[in-house]
Amino acid sequence: MHLGIIDLDTGNLASLISAFEKLNIKFKICKSNFDFENTDKLILPGVGAFKDFMNKIKKNKIDDIIKNKVEKKIPLLGICVGFQVLFKNSSEFGDTKGLAYFDGEIKNFKDFSKEIQIPHVGWNECKIINKNKLFEGIKNNSDFYFTHSYTSLECEKNYIISKTSYNVDFISSVNFDNIYGVQFHPEKSQSNGLKLLKNFYELC
Repeated sequence: MHLGIIDLDTGNLASLISAFEKLNIKFKICKSNFDFENTDKLILPGVGAFKDFMNKIKKNKIDDIIKNKVEKKIPLLGICVGFQVLFKNSSEFGDTKGLAYFDGEIKNFKDFSKEIQIPHVGWNECKIINKNKLFEGIKNNSDFYFTHSYTSLECEKNYIISKTSYNVDFISSVNFDNIYGVQFHPEKSQSNGLKLLKNFYELC
């Protein structure tokens, strides 16, 4: 298998690269059209603001590449902001359309609870709602590392893998067909995160 990690220059990929090196999984960094050739698994990691991230996706025509790959049934895993852009839209810095593979809007935690402290940073549990290969061999309510101020409470129920509680119960992972997404950072989540990344590469 040929794993491609999409690089939009929005954050440091060092932790993700280190994770796959620990797993002894080969990968290639994808920045231009040519880089995506022969890739049959893709990871879309992202940090920062939804709007800026989507602008870079469109500027580099990564949305067209992702659409083409997804239609060819190539598995895609979105991480953090890469997870958020899989949804319909976000209210961060004004309404911005996402890739719209999942219904639901990405909103600030404070839209759901004024008392909530943001960002949501640190370890938190993922309660598995629907059994999924992505979490194969990972115990229910295992901890993963989060850092985000925006989230979604809405999604087709059958597409939700897990939810996490932070004053409200938000969606922390999703799957529809060959499209996967996690709000947390598996590459920073020690053994559970490494297991999840290995599962995506081998099982999904």
